[in-house]
Amino acid sequence: MNPRKLHIGGAQARTGWEVLDVRAAAHVQHVGDALDLAHFADGTFAEIYASHVLEHFDYVEALPRALAEWHRALAPGGVLRLSVPDIDILAHLLLQRHVLDVNQRFQVMRMIFGGQTHAHDHHRVGLNQDFMAAYLSRAGFVNLQRVSRHGLFADTSETVVLGTPISLNIVAHKAPLSLPAATAAQARGAAPEVTA
Repeated sequence: MNPRKLHIGGAQARTGWEVLDVRAAAHVQHVGDALDLAHFADGTFAEIYASHVLEHFDYVEALPRALAEWHRALAPGGVLRLSVPDIDILAHLLLQRHVLDVNQRFQVMRMIFGGQTHAHDHHRVGLNQDFMAAYLSRAGFVNLQRVSRHGLFADTSETVVLGTPISLNIVAHKAPLSLPAATAAQARGAAPEVTA
């Protein structure tokens, strides 16, 4: 049997991937909230992918809860691939008055706050590499690595503005069973403590 892979918030079907989304659609196998994967047993998935999902959650309770759930649903040694709008890049672009006209800067602002076209399209947090590393580390993920692209789906993780990719793309792992707790903590590294 092939290892199961979950695409959270996926907008397209792809062989080998199960899609979870809060809204029903023909390509969605699991309708539900990414904050609660209780209908999946611990260690169900070898891989989880989420592009431009985490910024929709508040940073006090929902974001840590989502990452804890995703960690629980991953098998030991499993891989989390995620993408979020990089607030550092977007803030820099927003200030480029000499390069971007007002309409282009308005589009950048929409990338910061969400398209707001429906109830689930509002961004509640701005994330950068430091913030994301802290949240992932606290959720138990190890071996965090920033990558230029995931290359799995043609989605928002590939969005480019003026030749600049606007997404923070990260690969993180759930420690294998053989990795002792002390070693796992060391592998996470010293991430800054992000508190509300």
